[in-house]
Amino acid sequence: MKAGLILIDMLNDFVTGSLKTEEAIKTVAPARTALSTFREKGLPIFFANDSHYKTDFEVEIWGEHAMKGTEGSQVVQELRPLPGEFIIEKHAYSAFFGTPMDYLLKTQGVGIVVLAGLDADICVRHTAADAFFRGYRVAVIKDAVAARIDKNWEEYYKKVYGAQLINSSELKAFLNKNSD
Repeated sequence: MKAGLILIDMLNDFVTGSLKTEEAIKTVAPARTALSTFREKGLPIFFANDSHYKTDFEVEIWGEHAMKGTEGSQVVQELRPLPGEFIIEKHAYSAFFGTPMDYLLKTQGVGIVVLAGLDADICVRHTAADAFFRGYRVAVIKDAVAARIDKNWEEYYKKVYGAQLINSSELKAFLNKNSD
């Protein structure tokens, strides 16, 4: 079973802009490790990025952030996508809602989604739920996610999604054991 990395909302507005947190800043280096590992192994990488219109539902809750076409909606410099990597614009929390994510994962032969990004208790959580509902195995890189509200998200992921939680330093071993 092949693994695919979904890097969620590692955008300027989440890391250094209007929705930044100290925890979010700390996720950049581990996310870079994850990207390097997936690139070395030639495994598929998906960037799921908020790219909001003023009428998107969550803008009413969180205010304007990652607005389509702005610098705030761009992936942080340290994690920029390379040619051949998938970039998916999303307008709601989940990387699956209203996007071709499921189709793209299937066309790449992915059966295990490895999640990293922001935030573990919002967009990453809804993406994990939708991946689980579609039959994917779920893994989360613990040091490459941050939580905004629910700081006890880890137990929830394990119990509700059967997710495996690993650190970026454990990713190569995890992929060697679990991915074709």
